[in-house]
Amino acid sequence: MRPPEVFVRELAPAEGQRLKRLSKQSKLASTRQRAMILLASNTLMSAPEIARMLLTDESQVRKVIHDFNRHGFESLRPRFRGGRPAGSRLMTKPGSSRSPAPVPTRSGCPTRAGAWPSFRGLSGQELEVSPAQLGRILGRNGISLQRIRSWKQSPDPEYEQKAERILALYRQQPKGGVVVSFDEKGPESLCPKHGRGWAPRGRPERHRATFNRRQGIRYLVGALDVHADYLRIRPRPRRNGNSTLTFMKQIRLAYPKQIRLYWIQDGLSSHWTPDIRAWAAVNNVELVPTPTYASFLNRIESTFGALDEFVCKNADYLDWDAFGYALADHVRHRNSPAERERRKIEAAKRRQRRAAKTTSELKLAA
Repeated sequence: MRPPEVFVRELAPAEGQRLKRLSKQSKLASTRQRAMILLASNTLMSAPEIARMLLTDESQVRKVIHDFNRHGFESLRPRFRGGRPAGSRLMTKPGSSRSPAPVPTRSGCPTRAGAWPSFRGLSGQELEVSPAQLGRILGRNGISLQRIRSWKQSPDPEYEQKAERILALYRQQPKGGVVVSFDEKGPESLCPKHGRGWAPRGRPERHRATFNRRQGIRYLVGALDVHADYLRIRPRPRRNGNSTLTFMKQIRLAYPKQIRLYWIQDGLSSHWTPDIRAWAAVNNVELVPTPTYASFLNRIESTFGALDEFVCKNADYLDWDAFGYALADHVRHRNSPAERERRKIEAAKRRQRRAAKTTSELKLAA
């Protein structure tokens, strides 16, 4: 039996912004992947769709979603193993030869990473404990050394209405319409970028350390057909209203005029120029805005995360032709499952038509 679909719980705007930041800026590949899984699930993508997009296993996708729903952001941290071997001697403060650097606390008084003297003063009793053991005690109580972070709340007064409108379009395709998720990524430049890849043990792939950026930049403009799961993307030399309108006209040509396009996009000024509004009103296109500071509701954001991992990182393209070839190869591979499904459906319809034609011929012959 096919397992039921699971989705991430409803995210607050601050949680969505934090996941978006982790999916792009985390130093750990596992954390970036888990954040991308949760962002995609937040836009109502099913586990098989997410697994196909990120080239991972469906059970892993479901496990990440379940863990986040139960434990929150703590589940995004990888569970590294290791520690002091059994039977080894604990390093206590009297036997320690190095003094840890002072760390400020919220109260303003400096403590130390080893925390032996300060820990004794705060607890009121003298304790002999190693710095590593003290770290484990604090970790079990949910305390860790952290940097202060900022938060961002959407000031949009229509946040709930806009979010519900977008999620409703994701849940069910409108009759006689197509839902398109649109956004831009960049700027991208031609320079070596580190990443992950398979290589012989002890012989990792290496990139040049010195380079010049003499070939300009590109912006990746993409449109995702949400229900067909079909991605179209083009590199553009600049980002402005004319470039956006040109790309929208190209996407409009891919569908018959009588089909209405529901165009989901953020509030960037170059996406809402008077020319774009006038063209959309004439060409049967409805512009659907995402709430302010809530671009994580745009489904193509998670697609850009996968594209960044498989195309932009771990690469050193010499010119834009090589970059474009790699981009087209990735998009072709990504769209191939949907293409196979369409071919299967078309083949089944052809078989049904042939069977109906053969049946009618036999009846006429009889």
